[in-house]
Amino acid sequence: MTSLRTHGLALTMLLAACGTDLEYGDVESEVSVGSYTTSTCSTSVVLGLSRQIAEEVGCMSPGALVSFGPTNNLVFSSNAVLPYLSDTAKTDLLRVADTRFIQLNSGFRTVAQQYLLYRWKQLGRCGISAAATPGRSNHETGRALDISNWSGLVSAMAARGWSHSVPGDPVHFDHMASPDNRGKDVLAFQRLWNRNNPSNGISEDGAYGPQTESRLRQTEATGFATGATCTPRQSGADVVMIDGPDKMAPGMRGHMQITLVNRSTADWPSSAQLVVAGGDTSALFDPASWTSPSAIGALGTEVGAGAMHVIELDIATPIRPMMTDATALFTQVAIVDGGATVGTFNLALTVTPNGDEDTSGDSDDEHDDAPIASGGCSAGGRGIGWLGLALPVLIVLRRRRRA
Repeated sequence: MTSLRTHGLALTMLLAACGTDLEYGDVESEVSVGSYTTSTCSTSVVLGLSRQIAEEVGCMSPGALVSFGPTNNLVFSSNAVLPYLSDTAKTDLLRVADTRFIQLNSGFRTVAQQYLLYRWKQLGRCGISAAATPGRSNHETGRALDISNWSGLVSAMAARGWSHSVPGDPVHFDHMASPDNRGKDVLAFQRLWNRNNPSNGISEDGAYGPQTESRLRQTEATGFATGATCTPRQSGADVVMIDGPDKMAPGMRGHMQITLVNRSTADWPSSAQLVVAGGDTSALFDPASWTSPSAIGALGTEVGAGAMHVIELDIATPIRPMMTDATALFTQVAIVDGGATVGTFNLALTVTPNGDEDTSGDSDDEHDDAPIASGGCSAGGRGIGWLGLALPVLIVLRRRRRA
């Protein structure tokens, strides 16, 4: 399944002037990063690629990005949250969460996620009113957070080094004692691209420009065949994409597509069960399709070791007539075979009084402190801004063919 996107003469001339090899257009698959600019509002569709980028940054600079998970006091507000921060920022976040409840909207954000947010902003989609260009967002530093219940946490966060000083962005915090790792995610993507496409390489300079953007658009959202080589995948279920809403209204039904890879050495039988981890019940329980509030049902299809599989899952949000504040709902799902847990994955979204459907759980702003790179015709450059300027004079033809 492929989609053919051909840009008009203005873009052809611009790309030729920049020396890019996409003289007459580019071909993107149905699951490429570029294919999601008009079909979703959650950056969770690029989870697999984003995780590879974060891990590659960790390989390049140990401690620059380290992973963390949810706790009893630290919950994720959507599937789009990529739980990576610099080592010191992570430590100070978890220290606050030792005693305070935190609803995390966004942490580290990769160039792939930032690309989608910026394009959605350009297209007037997903409720994104402002977005930094890819490569320049302060969420690409590894020291930035967005917290939905921020108002009661300012003092506690400040005591652990978290600044709350971005005008017009009250949910935003920066850990100023941690290094600004902006650009390392771009470099990580360039390294991953070259590793997987040795005959179609680009400069590895950490600057975002037309050649880097064109490769990013073409890259599979689920990630490259070869990721970070210093970080072997752990056995179990590796979620590489979740296509579903970031936000829903109370008492509504929704649908999620969870794409995961069986990283274990054994096949998962079709009889393997999807249950709520720990025997708990889930607030996302859908009475019409789940077996019970703590069990979803059988996997239904055998998934071989190393194979990719898509789980189609219906969810429902609880009815809350007097609801006034947004509430994050988080569930860990376990894949159980014969009583043994062979993998887990997380589901999260935010219930809001008005639903805010077709709205991204990520928020962004124009604020950043990084200098604008010069040029723009090599892998480095000024960034996606050149494309935004060119769009009004382009003729865009798009044809999709579905198998």
